[in-house]
Amino acid sequence: MLARRIAYRFYEKSMMKSICGENVPRCIALVISDADLIDMASVAKLVGLAEWCTEVGVRDVSVYVSMTEGNGVPKLSNCIYRTLQGAGFPGKVVSPVAVKELNGEKPCQVSVSIGYGGKHELTNALREIMEDIDGGKIQPSDIDEAMVESHLIFRCEPDLFIRTGEERLSDFLIWQSVYSELYFTDVNWEEFRKVDLLRAIRDYQLRQRRFGK
Repeated sequence: MLARRIAYRFYEKSMMKSICGENVPRCIALVISDADLIDMASVAKLVGLAEWCTEVGVRDVSVYVSMTEGNGVPKLSNCIYRTLQGAGFPGKVVSPVAVKELNGEKPCQVSVSIGYGGKHELTNALREIMEDIDGGKIQPSDIDEAMVESHLIFRCEPDLFIRTGEERLSDFLIWQSVYSELYFTDVNWEEFRKVDLLRAIRDYQLRQRRFGK
């Protein structure tokens, strides 16, 4: 067992050395399920994720918690908010009923969406724009991509989009992730380790981004 831990640490350090200083993604998005957040340890791992990203040089991480039942949103939202706020990371915790701002001075911004998907976000952005038109603040001809983006809650456009435990897309950042590099892993959130993040980043670094071309 000790030999395995030593080998793992050596491999992790080797991965860190090969990744740092190269093309590290500025923004990473990651999708997990509410079923993966089974206890405080799995919630606290969000802090670990932010710390791993900070160590590598990622400056923005957005996490989507896909919800299977809506009645658990307030409790989970409060738990995640307290955990991240106590760790000192700036950002926000977003749910269909509230946006809670996180205050902190650490260099990595953390945004967590709890059941608030891309369809909701884009619909609300378009509703706000229509209200501005009705109020005479703007004209329909003023609408462009920049205006739509200014009404989105999540402003980061992820360079790397990681889906844990499954190989399918999700309803998250559907506007922002149009040119993201997708990475699917069968490792679920409970088993997700720092080395799994490093593998995803290394895979990203070996790709040639085409941005839709």
